[in-house]
Amino acid sequence: MNNVLARLTELENRVVNIKDWKQKYEEDKRKWDEEGKRKFEEIEGLKKRADAMEKLREVLIQFLDPNVVFSASTQPSKETLNLTHKELTVNLTHEEKELNLTTGTVMGKVLFCALTELSKEGFSEAELSEALKEHGWNVPHNTLAPTLGGLARDGTLVRLEGVKPAKYRLPQKVKLNVRGEA
Repeated sequence: MNNVLARLTELENRVVNIKDWKQKYEEDKRKWDEEGKRKFEEIEGLKKRADAMEKLREVLIQFLDPNVVFSASTQPSKETLNLTHKELTVNLTHEEKELNLTTGTVMGKVLFCALTELSKEGFSEAELSEALKEHGWNVPHNTLAPTLGGLARDGTLVRLEGVKPAKYRLPQKVKLNVRGEA
């Protein structure tokens, strides 16, 4: 009887081992299937990229020279591609802009003082404000600051870089004419 019980226990253990092996086989099979599917998708993606590259190659051959033939080779080769620039056309029109201002406007007052009284190397807003006051022109900061900025944007004044507080000067190549008495 003990012999029968021992054989029965041995059979039960074998059945448990077989079930464990079967379960491990099913898990491994599922992993292999997933990995195979992933590899297949990678291969398909590479095929699509290769097709796209082949189409690009054909377009480039037609674009460059239909008589040039490129081939894939495992041996290194040296190709020479000569490009010639056919034509360069530059159209340049220079027009002089004439700006007529009077000292009846803030811009006119600013340019008048910059031309006749302030330093050619540069002047600050405070120095300009003092020069304007000497002519009896009281121009407040909230009007003067935007005017200076606008004149600098238009190129009528040059804002000096890296200077605090901001300084401005007249452009060297701009012709300024003042009519009337200073």
